[in-house]
Amino acid sequence: MKGYSCKGFTLIEMLIAVVIIGAVGTAIATAIGGVANQTFSLERKTVANWVASNHITQIRITQRIERQVLPEGKINTQVFMAQRQWEIETTTQATDHPWLRRLEVNVYEVTEGKRKGPYDHLTAFIGRY
Repeated sequence: MKGYSCKGFTLIEMLIAVVIIGAVGTAIATAIGGVANQTFSLERKTVANWVASNHITQIRITQRIERQVLPEGKINTQVFMAQRQWEIETTTQATDHPWLRRLEVNVYEVTEGKRKGPYDHLTAFIGRY
């Protein structure tokens, strides 16, 4: 009988290749998941900033119409924007000038009845006129 020669891969070589492919696949899946989480987080923070900016703009427009000094205190408001429910916590404080108020606006996301965050915080000054 002539010499017997095998061409191809051994079982050990195949197992090593499968382990390497599995490790690379796991690393790629983890990286993609991290990117997806970062993207969602940035999108949520961006929308929260829009919610806060809109809220401050609404207060400024109301002040131009009513021409009254904002009362001091804390007010919670809920709005729906970008397919989500948001809670806006507005704290109004007096300043050295009697016609000027400082607004601290915190924006929370409301999911399943619980608020999460704050995802954005804005400070604004609003005058009587």
